[in-house]
Amino acid sequence: MKKSISYLNKVEKIVIAFLSLVVVITGFQIARAFYYEHSDMAPVDGGVYIEGAVGMIDVLNPLFIHQGSISHDITQLVFSGLTKYDPKTKEVVGDIANYKASSNGKEYTFVIKEGAKWHDGEPVTSDDVIFTYNDVIKNPVFDGVILTYNDYSGIRVTKIDERTVQFLLEKPDSFFLVKTMTGLLPYHLLKNEPVEYLQSAPFNFIPVGSGRYKFIAQTHFGDHVEISLEAFEDYYDSPAHIENILIKIFPSFDDLKKKLGDLDGIRNIPDEYIEKVLKKNDMVLERYHLPQYVAIFLNSESDKLKNSTVRLALQLGTDKESLIEEIGQNQTVDTPLLEIDQENWVHQYSVNKANGALFDTQWKIPEPEEEIEETNEANEANEANEANEANEANEANEANEANEEEEPTYINSPNEGKDYKTTDDKVTITGTVPKNIKSIRVNDYELKKYVPGDPGWTYMATVEFENLKLGDNLFEVYATDFDGNEELIDSIIISYGTKTSFLEEEKKELAAENEVAETVETRVNDKGEKMILNLITTSKPEIYGRVAEIVKEQWNKIGVDVQIEILENGEFQSRINNREYDLLIFGQNLGYNLDAYPYWHSSQAKVGGLNLSQFKNFVADSLLEKARYESDEEDRMKTLNDLQKIISQEVPAVFLYSPTYHFARSDKVQNTYFENLATTSDRFALIEDWYGKVDRSFKKGTNVLTFFSWIIKQF
Repeated sequence: MKKSISYLNKVEKIVIAFLSLVVVITGFQIARAFYYEHSDMAPVDGGVYIEGAVGMIDVLNPLFIHQGSISHDITQLVFSGLTKYDPKTKEVVGDIANYKASSNGKEYTFVIKEGAKWHDGEPVTSDDVIFTYNDVIKNPVFDGVILTYNDYSGIRVTKIDERTVQFLLEKPDSFFLVKTMTGLLPYHLLKNEPVEYLQSAPFNFIPVGSGRYKFIAQTHFGDHVEISLEAFEDYYDSPAHIENILIKIFPSFDDLKKKLGDLDGIRNIPDEYIEKVLKKNDMVLERYHLPQYVAIFLNSESDKLKNSTVRLALQLGTDKESLIEEIGQNQTVDTPLLEIDQENWVHQYSVNKANGALFDTQWKIPEPEEEIEETNEANEANEANEANEANEANEANEANEANEEEEPTYINSPNEGKDYKTTDDKVTITGTVPKNIKSIRVNDYELKKYVPGDPGWTYMATVEFENLKLGDNLFEVYATDFDGNEELIDSIIISYGTKTSFLEEEKKELAAENEVAETVETRVNDKGEKMILNLITTSKPEIYGRVAEIVKEQWNKIGVDVQIEILENGEFQSRINNREYDLLIFGQNLGYNLDAYPYWHSSQAKVGGLNLSQFKNFVADSLLEKARYESDEEDRMKTLNDLQKIISQEVPAVFLYSPTYHFARSDKVQNTYFENLATTSDRFALIEDWYGKVDRSFKKGTNVLTFFSWIIKQF
C-alpha cells in the first residue's frame, strides 16, 4: 500500500485523503443513526443535584412548617405520610401505606408497606401513626402549623396490628385523605419529648424520617446555609436516580447570584432576575401557577372599613388589568373560590361607580372655601325659586301621568318591557293586550295559543328556534281586532351574547370613563377625619411593595389615601397576629383540596388564624363547613356559588391576581414535572423520576444481521 501511494502525485494523494475522510464521516453517521434507532436511553443512578433558594430555614418537622416553604421542600423529601399528592393524576394516593375506604366513607384502613424503615434502621409501625395523630396532633396542648391547614376533630385513630391502623370519622369527609399526607414522626425517638416542647426539640434540627432521602447535615456558611440529603438505600418504594441533594439557602437573590455557576436548579426566581440567570447559565425556565391568589385584605373590624359599601368602593376603584400588566403578571382573580367561574363575579374597575358608592357613606369630598361661599349664595337663590319649581314639577308630573295613560305598554317581561341584555339562550316574553283583540303576532309569528279574551300572552325566543341570535334582536308585537285592523302595540330589543362579549363591551365603556376621571381630594367625614388607611405588607417578595404603590395611586382618584408600611418578617407577623392594620397585601394558597375554610371561617379570625380580614358571617360559616363534606361535585359547586354571593356583597378583600412562579434548572436535569402543583414543594413530588446522567444500550435482540437488514432498508 505504501509503495502504491508513493507513485501518486500530490493532487492524487489529496483526492484519496479527501475520499477516505468522506468514507469515515459517512460510516460514522450511518453507525450513529443505527445506534440511536436501535438503542434505548436510560437514566444512570448517581450524581448530585444542587439547588439554590432565597429565604430562611425553619424547624424540619412536618407538623410545624408552612406549606410551600423551604422547610416544606425538605420535609417532603425526608418524611413520609400515609398518603401523598400525585401531580400527574391530581389525586391523593397511598405513600408509606396502602388504604381502603368503607362504603359509607367513615372508615379508612391503612396498612403500612412491608420493609418500611426509619432512616436509623428501625421499622415503621402502627405505633408511629398512633403517636403522630393521637399523642401529638390531637393533644389539647398541641398548636402546630398543621392545624391551620387541617381539622382533625371528629377523627379517632385505632391500632389493629403492628402494621395496620384504622381512622374512624364522625361523618364522611371529602378532604380526609389530604389530612393523612402529614409526615409521620418516629415514636421511638420522640415518645419521651413533651408535646408542648416538641417544636424546640433537637430532633427538628437533625430529623430522622422515613422518606426517599435522609438528612445528612445542616451547615452554616458566611453567606448561606446548606442542607445535605442522601438517597435512602432501604426506602420502601422505587429508588431515586439522583443520589445526593444539596439545598443552598441564601438571605437574598443578590447573594445567590454570586453562586449561579454552582447550581443545577433555582427556586422561585423574581421576574427582574430571570434574564440574568438565563444568560449567565445554560438553564431551562419552568413557569407554573399554584391554586393561589394575592389580595388586599380589608380589616372589617377597622373603624373606617366596617361599612361594606366602603369596601365595595375600594373594589370598584381597583384597576387589576393595568396593575398586573405593570408588575408582569397575567392572571387576574376575582374570587377566593378558585373552582368557580371567575367571570360570574368580576367587579369591573369604575372610578364613577366607586365614587358613587362612597357618596352614600360618611366620607365626602371636601369643597374649597370659595365653592362653599358660592354654594351658600346658590342655596339662597334656590330657596326663593323652590315654590315655583315645585309648582312646575307638579304640572310636569300631571302631564307625565296623562301621557302614561295615553301610551300604555303591552310587554311586561323581561325587564318590565324595557330593552334587555342576556346571556341565556332562552328568553320568555310576556305581555297584556288591548280590548277586543282577535289575534297577536310577534314579528312574523302569530301566537297560536292566544285565545280572544285572554288578558295576556306569552312568546318564547330561543337559540334553538333561531328566533334569538347573537347581537340585538328586535321583537315587535302586533294586535289585530275583529274588524281586521292590525296595529303595532309594543316592541323590545333583546341583546343576546356571551359573558365575554358583554364583558368586553362594558370594559370599553368603562375604560373611556376611567380615562377622563380626575383625582379628587382626600375624603373627610363629619368629624373632620380624613379617609387615610394604613396598609402593611412584607418585604419579601418585593413585588408586594410595588403592588401597594400602584393601589395607592389608583385609590387617590376616589379620594382615599393610603399610608404604606413595608415590614420585615418578624414585625410583619406580629402586626398580622395582632390585626394591627386597615389593609394587608398578602398571598394565600388553597392547597390540595381548594379548601377556603382556613381563610374565611369566623373561627379563624382569632389571633394566629388565617382569616386576615376578620370576616364573620354566620351563613358563610355554614357554607364553608358544608363544602368540606360534600362529595357530589354539583352540590359542592352550588354551595360555593352561594358562598361567593356573600363574599361578593361583603367584600372582605380585593382579590388581585394569581402569581406566576419561575423555576430554572440545568438542561442536564431531566424528566422534571411542573404541572398541577398545589404548593411550590410539590416540584419534588416526583423526584424519583428526575435524573442527571443517562446512558444508551442496544435494544434486546439487536445484532450484526439487524445492521445489514437496516442498511438494505435505507436504500
